[in-house]
Amino acid sequence: MNDAITEVKQALDGQVAAWNKGELEKAMDFYWESPEMLWISRNGTEQGWQEVLEMFQNDFTDRSKMGDYTYEPLHIEQVGPETVYYVYRWKIDLQGKKLMGGVSSQLWKKLNGRWVITSEHAS
Repeated sequence: MNDAITEVKQALDGQVAAWNKGELEKAMDFYWESPEMLWISRNGTEQGWQEVLEMFQNDFTDRSKMGDYTYEPLHIEQVGPETVYYVYRWKIDLQGKKLMGGVSSQLWKKLNGRWVITSEHAS
């Protein structure tokens, strides 16, 4: 497997680990901190890192509401020298019951020497 795919898989594992520790801001570090970052869901779109952080802070006000995040890779491919497309099935369980879940597709780009999510479609 090539380095880009391995690095992105490790980055997503890091994001999930931060989430499962209740470290929302650290989990957000894996997103591109830019007003151009795009979040797409069944509710529409949010644009901007700060706007997505605030959306998460409203939905997950503390660790007890964040649950346990797990995922299963479905598809990953390198689509450019520093761009990886990653699709996976995800779920968040809260006290042993499914809180939410679905499929996400993420566009990861290597910017300033590190991999970040520039766009995510979660449904």
